[in-house]
Amino acid sequence: MYHLIRVLISAVLIAVVASCGLQSTTDIPINNVDVNTARDLVTQDETVIVLDVRTPEEYAIGHIEGALNINIAEADFSKRISKLDRDKTYIIHCSANVKNGRSAKSLEIMSSFGFDKLLNMEGGIIAWEQSGYPLVRSGFQ
Repeated sequence: MYHLIRVLISAVLIAVVASCGLQSTTDIPINNVDVNTARDLVTQDETVIVLDVRTPEEYAIGHIEGALNINIAEADFSKRISKLDRDKTYIIHCSANVKNGRSAKSLEIMSSFGFDKLLNMEGGIIAWEQSGYPLVRSGFQ
């Protein structure tokens, strides 16, 4: 039984790393927030926007209510990001927010467009769900 649990945990970790696998070319300073702080900000400040940079399929499986989904892997990501309001605060996340993953790359791109109110939600959507916070589920379950 113990061996099975170890195998399952290993498989999940491999999947998480693979899902956030886009590589960042440079390191930018990242303001990290834990899921509790992220939840407080989202529920108490209407100028805060959750930006989910996962695929539409991942988003449909479960996302934070009101989150904006812009897939980092799409060719028009930079174009769509450039149209966002720079006066807003953005909490960016992917599946697990591993180092040099999708969130880091998104933060790098947004920073290059002059966004300065950027927060990285530590642990991504996995940490959000593990904390017991609700997800909107719209399909692909």
